[in-house]
Amino acid sequence: MKKFIRITAAGAALVFAAAAVQLPVYAEDGGKSDDIVILYTNDVHCGIDVNIGYDGLALYKREMQEQYENVLVVDAGDAIHGMPVGTLSKGAYITRLMNAVGYDAAVLGNHEFDYSLKELMVRADELNCGYICANFYSIETGELLFEPYKMIEAGDKKIAFVGAATPETLTGSNPVFFQNDAGEYIYGFGENGSIYELLQTAVDDAKEDGADYIILLGHLGETDIREGWSAQEIVAELSGIDAVIDGHSHDVTPGITVKSKDGKDVVITQTGTKLANIGRMTITTDGKISTELIDSVPAPDENSGIAEDSWLEPDDREGRFVDETVNSVMMQIKSEYGVILDRKIGSSDYELIANDPETGERVVRNHETNLGDLCADAYKYVLEADVGIVNGGGVRTSISAGDITYSDAMAVFPFANMAMVVEVTGQQILDVLEAGAMKYPGENASFIHVSGIEYTIDEGVPSSVKQDDTGAFLSVDGEYRVKDVLINGEPLDTEKTYTLACHDYYLKNGGDGFRYILSEKCSIVRDSVISDSDLIAAYIRDNLGGVIPEKYSDLYGEGRIKIINSSAEVTEDTESYTDADSDNAAIDDTAEDVAENTDVTAEGNPSTGAGITVIVPAICLMAAVVSRKKK
Repeated sequence: MKKFIRITAAGAALVFAAAAVQLPVYAEDGGKSDDIVILYTNDVHCGIDVNIGYDGLALYKREMQEQYENVLVVDAGDAIHGMPVGTLSKGAYITRLMNAVGYDAAVLGNHEFDYSLKELMVRADELNCGYICANFYSIETGELLFEPYKMIEAGDKKIAFVGAATPETLTGSNPVFFQNDAGEYIYGFGENGSIYELLQTAVDDAKEDGADYIILLGHLGETDIREGWSAQEIVAELSGIDAVIDGHSHDVTPGITVKSKDGKDVVITQTGTKLANIGRMTITTDGKISTELIDSVPAPDENSGIAEDSWLEPDDREGRFVDETVNSVMMQIKSEYGVILDRKIGSSDYELIANDPETGERVVRNHETNLGDLCADAYKYVLEADVGIVNGGGVRTSISAGDITYSDAMAVFPFANMAMVVEVTGQQILDVLEAGAMKYPGENASFIHVSGIEYTIDEGVPSSVKQDDTGAFLSVDGEYRVKDVLINGEPLDTEKTYTLACHDYYLKNGGDGFRYILSEKCSIVRDSVISDSDLIAAYIRDNLGGVIPEKYSDLYGEGRIKIINSSAEVTEDTESYTDADSDNAAIDDTAEDVAENTDVTAEGNPSTGAGITVIVPAICLMAAVVSRKKK
């Protein structure tokens, strides 16, 4: 069975930004530093003016160019998809902005493929720096579809950026784009283990080509990545690389060090997402490499050499300083698509969340939310199915309280998937829920939000989901983590047929590894009825009358998904709950009564509670859920 790994600071050596920063080494004439500066971004996901913004990045680049002779800008993937500005132009608007900034290299993220391979090739031609990728190839011929690396001269040094795309792309984008008409994969990313060989070949070729430094420009990820595919594991299998600029997992990683195969300490760094930070890698004249993250761009000093009329502080972005030229390109783009997006479709007194409003952390991939409930309801009720489901990875952003526009709908569902209805068995529903729960409590793009369904995840049961080499679900090898499944209030019948509404990414194209559960085993009832963004707009406008009702007021949903831990210590859980809420005597008494019966077990179908050996943790969970909601 393939496993997923979470490697944190405890599992790798931290490189603290403050300690890693090297003072510039200036030329003998007192001019600019001869150090090499590489600015980097990842997972911008169309956040063109979010946080620092592309125009802020452009200004920071100019500020660095006033101090350093050699300044490069590179991107580690997932730039052109994720918000309406990308969807409406199939990435062309984002490409225009990247050209305005002046990127020097970019690697393919899984979402670069979301508009189809044909569209990607058009974007690649439009992007001045082009794309690199050393592990995307034709299975039939073995030929790479993009250059494996890009060599850039910086002063008297040559820097080779080697492109590495995650094999998760096969299921993290639309699987159909990598298959022939018979559903057979004709493109690969080294998912069968050849990724190490492909990347090592590119590294060796770059070294032979005269590279002084080799930087792996990867879209791989550090946490919650399938075993064997994380940046740390790939570094451990390679020789000859000097550093890794990474993306995909949205980690905020100033720098961690990992030993490469040849025993070198290799720094891995990542900026987070949507330009919350700019990464800055410095290569000093004596060959030392340091990394740090920049979370804001300062206003240029009057002695900086940057003309005062070439930068500004936008009225709607107080405290943000940006390059005037790139900002004007951005304003032109926004005017072109703004008219359509500003149409009002409804209003809400409540924030509808994909991210925690207090911490900003994404919660929709491992926790029920009111927005997840609403999106699943849109599928069920607009398409009149028994049940509706939506994956957490497809719900991309929160909706603020107040007026809701078509732009908000497209920002939630930017993938232009088509909604449809199929007939499935109860067993298929159970397997979909189990696949979605396999990484819990870690994030999972296929974490399932539901309508017409209630279910429980027992995190005390290790996942036994089996997958093939592409990450597609095959079977469950042991006890199910998912229990107590109800369909519209009735226990799930694994033999019964239900109508299920979802998007074609799952039901036809096998996205997120659901090829063998859904796309190849579904009887289609209604095909390609409406786009997912139009679906949520229709649900809010027509089914809800344009007003979000009180049932969606709780940020963490209606309690359709419950979490228990059957392996938790009964005494510790009970005491923890009592300490958390000593006034609730009725629940405390119930917990004590149940604690006397911890030998009770249940046997039978996993959907009706198989494997639950201790009942107390289910009661104690209530305290944990309440505590989590208050964070």
